[in-house]
Amino acid sequence: YTTDPRVVPEARRVSRISYDEMLELASLGAGVMHSRSIEFGKKFDVPIHVRSSFTDQPGTMIVAEPERPDQPVSGAAITKDEARISVQGVPDVPGTSLEIFSRIAAKNISVDMIVQNVGESGKADISFTVPQLDFDTALEAVQEAAKLVGAADVSSDSNVAKVSVVGLGMARQTGVAEKMFRALADAGINIQMITTSEIKISVLVDRDQSQQALRIVHQAFDLEKEPTAPIKPLTHHTGATDAAAVAERLQRISMEGLTIDDISLDPTQARVSISGVPNTPGIAAKVFEEIAAAGIFVDMIVQSHPSTGGSAVLSFTVPQKQLTKSVTAAEKIAKALHCKAVTSSPIIAKLSVSGVGLRTHTGVAIRMFKALSEAGINLDLINTSEVRVNVVVDGLQGEKGMKQLQAAFADVMR
Repeated sequence: YTTDPRVVPEARRVSRISYDEMLELASLGAGVMHSRSIEFGKKFDVPIHVRSSFTDQPGTMIVAEPERPDQPVSGAAITKDEARISVQGVPDVPGTSLEIFSRIAAKNISVDMIVQNVGESGKADISFTVPQLDFDTALEAVQEAAKLVGAADVSSDSNVAKVSVVGLGMARQTGVAEKMFRALADAGINIQMITTSEIKISVLVDRDQSQQALRIVHQAFDLEKEPTAPIKPLTHHTGATDAAAVAERLQRISMEGLTIDDISLDPTQARVSISGVPNTPGIAAKVFEEIAAAGIFVDMIVQSHPSTGGSAVLSFTVPQKQLTKSVTAAEKIAKALHCKAVTSSPIIAKLSVSGVGLRTHTGVAIRMFKALSEAGINLDLINTSEVRVNVVVDGLQGEKGMKQLQAAFADVMR
């Protein structure tokens, strides 16, 4: 279904969904498929047919191609039992993220959303979410770490939820984030944090408003509507996979094991940050409406949780050739919204680690942060999805960071 029909009755059964989309939704808690089974299907080009045991009706095919490649969003999901912890005024130097998250990992607590924005005056803010059941233990560990690193404050909220939209099409289209943010703004729902991947946008909202938020974004992208154009037939599967190789891999890798599919470096982007963003509904929508109107393609979006002063930092990355236009648009909207300042970096390096099992393996982010810290590489931005961790570092340190990560994850690369 396009979302949980128990929350959104008009949710539609999809005839087809891509492996990548389903991996994100499965990890988000869609509760239909184990992410490892989807990973094997993708690896060996095996179509997966999901059907109900209570009916003879056709189910959903999980394959390489989505149902509607031209549609930016194919599904929406909610993760309700979340709690947020924010560490403010963290020294913006290598190793601080490692100190914080290593203490959480030592308690075997899985971390979901991780957001670190660019620092100001040598200080940065880090926010993340954990399962509500682990909230008290995580908060205690973070408070200890905050004292060690010299953070200014720790704040928290145990009444939040994450709402996400997923779709392969958003990687090729502009304006997807703007539409989601506008729909939420029109309903008076405030966005506390934002994190993105290439095919997913997640926002953190009050739990009391989360089901309404899910219904709103589902409607905003017309997910309840049947495709008007004929669905493109599936391309031919190669079928060349050796059955013995599949069996050997199944024996060698645990269903709960960590597998890293890819470690990548993108040196083609630039960063724009707006500081002093008011903590009111509609701000993100206004910013990205201005950006979309300028025809700018946005990749990463990172909005930190508002500081104790009530304002946040909103950062995004764009192609380097669009930086000047992006800064102009950002300065225009920042002035209108009475934000503090617009800063930018013309050359950044985006380092990404992607795979299956990232969320349940608490040491993945730790391993990544540790490798970069040992090389003296500072993290400017962090954002995460269910199957990917992205960090932005200084552009001149991209190649060095790539080598560090390849060495750090060599034992779990497939």
